[in-house]
Amino acid sequence: MSGESLRLEFRRQVRERVLTTAHRQTVERGWERVRVGEVAVEAGVSRPTLYREFGNKDGLGEALMNREAERFFAAIRDALAQHDDVPRAVAAATRLTLEEAAENPLLRAVLTGSRSGDVGLLPFLTSRSESIRESARALLATWLEQQMPELLPSTVEETVDAVVRLVISHVVAPALDPVDVGERIAHLVSALVRPQS
Repeated sequence: MSGESLRLEFRRQVRERVLTTAHRQTVERGWERVRVGEVAVEAGVSRPTLYREFGNKDGLGEALMNREAERFFAAIRDALAQHDDVPRAVAAATRLTLEEAAENPLLRAVLTGSRSGDVGLLPFLTSRSESIRESARALLATWLEQQMPELLPSTVEETVDAVVRLVISHVVAPALDPVDVGERIAHLVSALVRPQS
């Protein structure tokens, strides 16, 4: 391994330790009570190292939510791959996302914390979630283009945007059973990708 490769691997390991520590602290006590200095000490890194990597507490929070989103995206890819029918695949992926979100300790901490006044990480799912939304759109658009190459790019874009926004809204404010939400979104996708006569 070259010196550069070792540095990158060390940086990756440090980043992972810090995010794992921040994740645990957030689940245990809420984001509002997480202190960057305490995360650094517990993760075994200096504060300057943590600040160089993440910038500030907001940067750490964004990285934490992005890492969690990547875990969701891996499961979503698998769910989509198990179905040939586009609406059925979207229904399955939606249901999986909502069920996982309901059981996810970090998301539960973010959402329940926001209801008690700790909104620290909630914007990374809502108003400041552009990186997560873009990653979700890219994943879904690539898959949809492979499944239905005849679709116009504008149809793909509109369909993907609607699905991503609806699913995120149901993650943030769950009101219906995940199966019902999946069916409703599948119905919407059917209408959006139907060939125009």
